[in-house]
Amino acid sequence: MNINRLKNKSLLINIVLSSALALPASVLSADLIQSHKSIRDAAHNHAKNNATGYAMPPTVTVNRLDSRLRLPKCSQPLDTFSPPTGRKLGRITIGVRCSGNKPWSLYVPTLVSINTDVIVAAHNLARGTALNASDLMLEKKDIARLRGNYFSNPAQAIGKVLKRNLQQGQVLNSQYMVTPNTIKKGSKVIILAHSSNIQVRMPGKALSSGAMGALIKVQNINSKKELEAIVISPGVVKVSM
Repeated sequence: MNINRLKNKSLLINIVLSSALALPASVLSADLIQSHKSIRDAAHNHAKNNATGYAMPPTVTVNRLDSRLRLPKCSQPLDTFSPPTGRKLGRITIGVRCSGNKPWSLYVPTLVSINTDVIVAAHNLARGTALNASDLMLEKKDIARLRGNYFSNPAQAIGKVLKRNLQQGQVLNSQYMVTPNTIKKGSKVIILAHSSNIQVRMPGKALSSGAMGALIKVQNINSKKELEAIVISPGVVKVSM
């Protein structure tokens, strides 16, 4: 009897057994059955080792297996693998398989969470607000549940302008904010032109607006020549000679 799938409520566990396993569960004694703990431990270790590179260690919760599941004890150490989706956080499945004399494989539903401090709105904020420190606070959130880029340092958000209204406690992300223009089109600027051993300052006019670090067009007032320059501070741009 080939066993293809076992269902336990919302859990879906795919099991592939070789024809060598065509024995009733009652024939397999306890010492010949792969323990559920060993399978869950293998999935747990794989998920934990796979979720690296974050500021906080992950919290891994492996779902219990169907109590009716009986798999022959593997003659080799269990192998683990990640499904093709490649997800590391949230609700995922971890593959566990035996490559021994009586091979089998299954997917184990697993939840991987990372709770860390992220920036949220300290109170209700209106669209167009230029954020300052009093508008922000830190709150622990499971980043597996967050959408978009979140912030963990208030300095990353201070000075930015909201594109939409935010409710108190709502997580800030890059989609909700814009960096205000440091230089506005038509304003006077100082153009810095420099090389390795010389620097020249020239009066100019901004032909486009731009935030810090943006590339904008400017005009040298003296020569009337148009240049591309990088915004380095309010009223100051830089070009290379």
